[in-house]
Amino acid sequence: GEYTKGPSATPSSNLPLCRSLSSSEDGPSGHSSLSDRELVRNLQDNIQHRILYLSEQLRVEKANRDENTMGYIKLVSKADRHQAPHIRQAFEKVNQRASATIAHIERKLHQCHQQLQELEEGCRPKEHSPDNCQQPSEKAPLSEPHKPGGEYCLSTNLSDIVSDSPLGSDFPALQQGKSSETKRVAQQRNLPLQKVKEELKEVEKLHLSLQMSYQSLKEKYLTDLQVLVESLQEEKCKPVLLEELVNVYLQGHLNEICHLKQHLACTEEKMVYLSYERAKEMWEVMETFKSRISKLETLQQATQLEMTESLRSRPQFLFRFGNLLLTLATILLVFIATVCTCPLLLVNSHLRICTILMLIGLGVLAWQKWHATLALHWQAWDPSGRLYSKASNPLSDGPK
Repeated sequence: GEYTKGPSATPSSNLPLCRSLSSSEDGPSGHSSLSDRELVRNLQDNIQHRILYLSEQLRVEKANRDENTMGYIKLVSKADRHQAPHIRQAFEKVNQRASATIAHIERKLHQCHQQLQELEEGCRPKEHSPDNCQQPSEKAPLSEPHKPGGEYCLSTNLSDIVSDSPLGSDFPALQQGKSSETKRVAQQRNLPLQKVKEELKEVEKLHLSLQMSYQSLKEKYLTDLQVLVESLQEEKCKPVLLEELVNVYLQGHLNEICHLKQHLACTEEKMVYLSYERAKEMWEVMETFKSRISKLETLQQATQLEMTESLRSRPQFLFRFGNLLLTLATILLVFIATVCTCPLLLVNSHLRICTILMLIGLGVLAWQKWHATLALHWQAWDPSGRLYSKASNPLSDGPK
């Protein structure tokens, strides 16, 4: 919308400027042709200066656009996926405005080239008619300066050229016979100048609006750039903070691992010590059991030997015991026979009573003697009681 004011000035380029000068030359002279050539030359110089200025401005705008593009690429490469759309949107706005400015400058440059070409084609040296410079001189005032310092350059040049040209000095002489014609010429001459001034005012307004839009865009770009730089700094600080947190957590885990290793080492030492003590106790118990087992084995061997000896002496004991029983049976039979044969005879005599008592006493003594010998032989035949009494003492004296 801001760049539509520039092309709107092109329709005024069709207004005749040199035609007013040609109408004043009903009486042709060398001074008028010379002033026309100087005017055309001045217009050509102004257009050429304008072309150089626009070319330089176009180069600067393109360089700025390329610089903005490189800055956008750098920012996008460093930004994250959340900030990239905002950066892209801001860059698209700036790029659209820069492209519109470049297109506007290119259009103005193309118009200046067309004006210069028309001046070169319309005002040749061999064509002395001032009518040939109508169209080039008409489009010359449309070269619109971009800076405020150069907005009135073209209007002042045109006014100076018209006022200082020899035609201005010839007008009073021509007005003596043609007063009405000079008024018409003056009106026709002032009409393009007024239009040029109006166009210059419009160009000045356009330039001011462009400056304001440029300043606003610049401020917005700087604010966006500051926000992006701050966000990038925050993003740079985040990895540092995360790294510090990770280091803290890792240090804590490493400390816990060290404590666990120390605890495991202590428990391992305790287990080794306890297992050693337990093994020592078990070894002592095993030694005591081994000693007891060895003693029991020796006792078993001794009992086996004694039993073999007792088995060997058993037939003799049985033979003696049988003899004793037979002797007792004979004594008993003799005693019964004597008692039965002479009970009365023995009772009547004192001698027989004494003999009977003596025999009874001898029988009791013989019985006691054989009883003692029988007990000795029984102990010799059954040694289990004696062996048990002997074995109880070593077991009681064993290791505690």
